[in-house]
Amino acid sequence: MEERTRSCLLRSRSAIEQDIKTSYIMDHLISEEVLHLEDEQTVKAQATQRERAALLLDLILQKDNYAVISFYNALLNEGYKELAALLQDDLPIISPSTNKISTDGLTAYVQTILCEGGVPQRPVVFVDRPELVQTIRNVLCKLETAPGWVTIYGMAGCGKSVLAAEALRNRRVITEWFPGGVHWVAVGKQDRAGILAKLQNLCSRFSQGSQSYPSPPLNTEEARDRLRFLMARKYPRSLLVLDDVWDSWVLKCFDVQCRVLITSRDKSITEAVTGNNFLVSVQSGLSNDKGLEILARFVNLEVSLLPEQAHSIVQECKGSPLVVSLIGALLREFPNRWVYYLKQLQSKQFKRIRKSSSYDYEALDEAMAISIEVLEEDHKVYYKDLSILKKDVKVPTKVLCILWEMDAEEVEDILQVFVNKSLLFCDRNGKSFQYYLHDLQLDFLTEQNRDRLPDLHAKIVRQYKKTYIRRFPSLSDEDCMYWYSFLANHMAKANMDKELYSLMFSMDWIKAKTELMGPAQLINDFVEYKHILDKERDI
Repeated sequence: MEERTRSCLLRSRSAIEQDIKTSYIMDHLISEEVLHLEDEQTVKAQATQRERAALLLDLILQKDNYAVISFYNALLNEGYKELAALLQDDLPIISPSTNKISTDGLTAYVQTILCEGGVPQRPVVFVDRPELVQTIRNVLCKLETAPGWVTIYGMAGCGKSVLAAEALRNRRVITEWFPGGVHWVAVGKQDRAGILAKLQNLCSRFSQGSQSYPSPPLNTEEARDRLRFLMARKYPRSLLVLDDVWDSWVLKCFDVQCRVLITSRDKSITEAVTGNNFLVSVQSGLSNDKGLEILARFVNLEVSLLPEQAHSIVQECKGSPLVVSLIGALLREFPNRWVYYLKQLQSKQFKRIRKSSSYDYEALDEAMAISIEVLEEDHKVYYKDLSILKKDVKVPTKVLCILWEMDAEEVEDILQVFVNKSLLFCDRNGKSFQYYLHDLQLDFLTEQNRDRLPDLHAKIVRQYKKTYIRRFPSLSDEDCMYWYSFLANHMAKANMDKELYSLMFSMDWIKAKTELMGPAQLINDFVEYKHILDKERDI
């Protein structure tokens, strides 16, 4: 419904409620398929004529332009010409070719419902990701007929909230799947008092115009019970959106048997609640073309006119919408700093890439750090050990078993915590697991632990030597490829020059690595570490 038409209807509401009798009006609306028989029964169930008129107007306000025109015609037909005159000047204009059932696009009615529900507007610079948006809509469709949970999860800055809001900007989603409306709650990191305040605010929003609850609920249990009643009675088939949830106990406070969409970094966040649960992973970053399009819009240029550094900046951003947006916002204010910001990205100076944006964080280091801060203390130590991993390298479980001196089951439990919180990624090949970090996560870790990197590399070498005391890994060992590929690198980074010299000139190592990987890899190692080997030879 157009905004001016809706405003007119709200201004005229008191006069309409006071005068009309609903039964004949509803006959007209049902004949034109504006209302259903179920709506008629609900209206008739109200105690007084004014309450019936009020509920009828509530139903019309939830519908489109066609509905208010049908209501206007019903007023004329039933002799309410003075009331119809109140609406006449602000009726929407519908062309003869317009079908009463609108397209799946973003209609004025959908915009109004999203605005009322607190759904965030699109960022100032917005680039659509249609495949991900459609994936979210396909999953939301599963909540059309029954309550449940949909969780959109992914690492910091991947655009979860923007994608969730975009998926809701659709006529069919709002009018067919969630006709009760959409109600967006920005959760974030909260204590119990903060969550109670969120619940109180939501209950207040739902009970507006009702005298049933004159005072706010005093605790989370009372708030949950009230919310369950209000959503079941007043807002059936509505969608509750909980944005940026960090703790599973928060979901228990909102577990009121309704339809819920969640955004979170934690894949396992809904394990603590009951009901249907559907997951949507946001792992894929922006394509190179999308990244360039964002930069171009920020600086108001055609993509073809962007400087050559733009391509390198997008590559350094590793597909992160957060980082691309931060850089774009900075370049809008300082359009001559392309070279400067490229250098900051290349040197991992994340603290200098800081700018207010449509995201919740003003810098990448802030977004990454907060994910690590919520880990338990021992898990923080284990995660720090991952600083020594190589980019684009997937590490088998056994390597980390050796590093931490643990059984595979213990290691997999720890790593699953990181995977669930989108701090690590896992590939499964049959029964084996391989783990890897996103490039930006690894960049952040290495920058944060730069002074400790030699010690961390030395730690993994020591642990390797404790496991393989009198032999080198054999082809039957799950981790053999990793050690033959990266053991020398760990020794070099740990400044263990003597150990590296001894390894590289061990005939058993040379023989085993050549058989496994061919001579080219061995020759490459001699070239790469020539400066260390020559120095040790001359001592």
